[in-house]
Amino acid sequence: MPSLAVQLDRFTIVAPLGLRFHDTVSGALVGDGLNVSAYPTGRPTARQQALNNRSGVYVLHHAAGLRQAENGDGSSTFWKQTPANKSFVIEVSDGAQRFQPFQFTENLPVEGIYRWTGVAAGSPPAPMSSIPLYSSPVRVAPAGMAIIRADLWDPIHDSAAAWALMEVFDAGNLIARGFADEMGRIALIFPYPPPRTFAVSSPPGSPVSSPPLSSGPPLSQQLWTLQIKARYQPPPAAPLPDLRFTLSQTAADIWADAARTEHLLEAGLQYGRELILKSRPSPASPPGTVRESVLFVTPAVSPP
Repeated sequence: MPSLAVQLDRFTIVAPLGLRFHDTVSGALVGDGLNVSAYPTGRPTARQQALNNRSGVYVLHHAAGLRQAENGDGSSTFWKQTPANKSFVIEVSDGAQRFQPFQFTENLPVEGIYRWTGVAAGSPPAPMSSIPLYSSPVRVAPAGMAIIRADLWDPIHDSAAAWALMEVFDAGNLIARGFADEMGRIALIFPYPPPRTFAVSSPPGSPVSSPPLSSGPPLSQQLWTLQIKARYQPPPAAPLPDLRFTLSQTAADIWADAARTEHLLEAGLQYGRELILKSRPSPASPPGTVRESVLFVTPAVSPP
């Protein structure tokens, strides 16, 4: 006699948020080592930790005020009829200090893996399936990678240029982006650009029909002239930078000298050598009156 299966009850749990992260240096997904938490806006005491699963996704459960949503069945009908979303603050930090900490605000619950839409000013708002992680100033550059460091200072407010954004370009192509910590320290880590070559030529004495060869300095002597840009505006008071605000800051001026008479637009990068950017001290300034070993950054002034 065939047995009859009787379904007594069905219990489902819907996670209100699932996050993926990627390293902007390597492009690889970062599935462990992060501290990710979320709380309703204005209620930090209701913070709940997100846990990473075996797929490298940080999943939030038991979020305050979202119990009804978490008890749904997760069907398309459920998502069409989901109760009104609630605003949450998501905080991200790295215990190993590889990446800069940050926060952002989002309405929960979110269907599927969260798609990041916060981008730098001027970039197309193309959603990404993972959230970018930017290098901390104490991160060690992986072998074979270039690194640019600076201590950014705002001379107008006489304070560190906290959370200022810097970008590096090679022949107009963006090759690195990062932002400073609360003390203005920044590290930009990126692959070296392609080696520079000299004019195409043939070896001396070779017949005209020989294939031309390109010549250039050895890799250890390669020098690249890179374009440097910054975005900065004094941030609102907060324990962590808001990632959307940070990436969308307005254009800033980088100064080659402490007197702020010359803009820093380019810098020379040599293979195998860490590049440290700083403004030249002003000869007219008395000793000790101008900060040394810092790079001066100020919000750009729009022309009248």
